[in-house]
Amino acid sequence: MEYVRLGQTGLKVSRICLGCMSFGTEDDWKVEGEDAKRVLARAWDLGINFYDTANVYSSGKSEEIVGEFLEGRRNDAVLATKVRGEMGPGPNQQGLSRVHIMWQVSQSLRRLKTDHIDLYQIHRWDYETPIEETLSAMTDLIRQGRVHYIGASSMWAWQFAKALYTSDLKGFARFATMQDLYNLLYREEEREMIPLCKAEGIGLIPWSPTAGGILSGKYLENGKLVTREGDSKRVSPGSMGHTRYVGKPQNDEIGRRLVELAKQKGATPNQVSLAWLLKKGVTAPIIGTSKVEHLVEMVGAIDVKLSDEEAKRLEEPYIPQPVVGFT
Repeated sequence: MEYVRLGQTGLKVSRICLGCMSFGTEDDWKVEGEDAKRVLARAWDLGINFYDTANVYSSGKSEEIVGEFLEGRRNDAVLATKVRGEMGPGPNQQGLSRVHIMWQVSQSLRRLKTDHIDLYQIHRWDYETPIEETLSAMTDLIRQGRVHYIGASSMWAWQFAKALYTSDLKGFARFATMQDLYNLLYREEEREMIPLCKAEGIGLIPWSPTAGGILSGKYLENGKLVTREGDSKRVSPGSMGHTRYVGKPQNDEIGRRLVELAKQKGATPNQVSLAWLLKKGVTAPIIGTSKVEHLVEMVGAIDVKLSDEEAKRLEEPYIPQPVVGFT
């Protein structure tokens, strides 16, 4: 395993982050307790020290599973979770107000069985709460020692720029990371968000790096990307679903080139798609999996190195598309 600084912090994280969204019991695509712990154990053995979850994943069950696994390992792990989503029926049980943040950090710490969160992230932008209030609360959490660093996820570049400016202007803690949607089939973050992050020294930890698994190669049939019966049950909502990627000739061509290049390099399509992200300056793509063998495969991406020419060939067919909006 390779390790790298998380943005401009001194914290070292593995080049692969294990996403824990699938850990829970609510839906067909979720991985229940013991199976989830097997994935976690193999990730640990492979040198992954970076784990990402959220309070809303299975209504807190994901945090509980991760917390139980990390008992006795906590000092060697980098633990990330999130706040923003709805955690109850009341009007103050969602959002990024001071009230909701302070309540939810206590609940996350309890479920995670720890006294601190290494990376506490705002899950989405809150249009009803001033960013000053959010940043003030997050800064207080850092001063209290309950949080070490703060991060953001899935927002417009102007919102992230406003947050960074507000932190600099008023002396609040600064976001260290951005968790955004970025993969070979969705590159719209290259317009504004990624250049902003690179200019500001923000660590990039994208979600859905293999486009919900459609870049695995198994969905390429007769030269075209397809979906299969039952995919809607197996693909998590966070992947944006397979349907957004199919039926587009440019994506079919990217899929064909990806499979071809993987064969040439003695690698898998998943590994090459992740290697492309690492070459693009990503700190650690967040991979989610329900199977140990898939985890081992994707960690192998670290050993796959792409030349400039190989990366360019994968990128050439891409056609800009409407930006995914996050509310």
